[in-house]
Amino acid sequence: MNRTCVGCRQRSQRADLLRVVSKSNVLAFDPNKTMPGRGAWIHPSSDCLTLAIQRNAFGRALRLSKQIDSSGLVFTKEQAETMLAKNE
Repeated sequence: MNRTCVGCRQRSQRADLLRVVSKSNVLAFDPNKTMPGRGAWIHPSSDCLTLAIQRNAFGRALRLSKQIDSSGLVFTKEQAETMLAKNE
C-alpha cells in the first residue's frame, strides 16, 4: 500500500516510511505503525523531516490546530534504518 511522505510529497511503500503520531500535541514516532489515531508518513531522511517541519506539514496531516512540539523527531540515519528494519 502506498503512502505519501509529508516532507517531499513522493509516494512510497508503507514499509519504506516512518509513521508519526501526535500524543498531547507532541510528535512521536510510531515504530510498530499501530498506535491509534491519525498518522503522518515520512521518509527516514533528515531532508524530508526538515521540509515537513518548515511547511507545518505534520499539523495539516494530523489535523491539529494548535502549535505542535516536533523536538522529539530528531533522528540519525542509523536510527531511522533501525526503525525500518524492525518493521520488516
